[in-house]
Amino acid sequence: MPAYGEIYISIPENGYSEFSEGLAIKFIKKDNTEWIGNFETGSSSLKFATKLKDSENILIIACGNCYIMNSEETQPKVEFGHDYKYIFEYNTKFVLVGEYSISIVESIDNIEHLDNLCYEGITNVKLENENLIGELNNYDSYGEGYKNGFILNLETSEFKGIERIKKQNKINTENIAKNNKWWKLW
Repeated sequence: MPAYGEIYISIPENGYSEFSEGLAIKFIKKDNTEWIGNFETGSSSLKFATKLKDSENILIIACGNCYIMNSEETQPKVEFGHDYKYIFEYNTKFVLVGEYSISIVESIDNIEHLDNLCYEGITNVKLENENLIGELNNYDSYGEGYKNGFILNLETSEFKGIERIKKQNKINTENIAKNNKWWKLW
């Protein structure tokens, strides 16, 4: 944060109640005046900023929180998410992968969210041609962990789950003693 000059602007307005430092970004308006935004951070380590294609808007990810800003304005046009940890660029789209959800940002008017895809996180994500491929980690009704693969076609936005890939937390029941009484009659 600057040691002198204008104070930063907290984004969102109700951000940090104690005004601790978030992600500080300097903006330059068309008239060459400057302002500094202090963006509230989320729950990941991803820090990212880029201009959206064919737009004056800027996509900012502040440790998982996503904002779409215009340098002429000091308030976000859109804000969403809190845990985005990976970003992929495909043509004019930015694909944001969080712990449990995926968002596709093309413009301020074209944002798609696929929420609550799993219970235990999205892993092993990669971009192959027009497909985002990865694994959804879940638990079944017996409490056993498993992974489902997925393919998200970025041209059509079609999401396909793939059958279970492998068990994660298989419990070894062979070593559990049967009829092991913990009580005794006197």
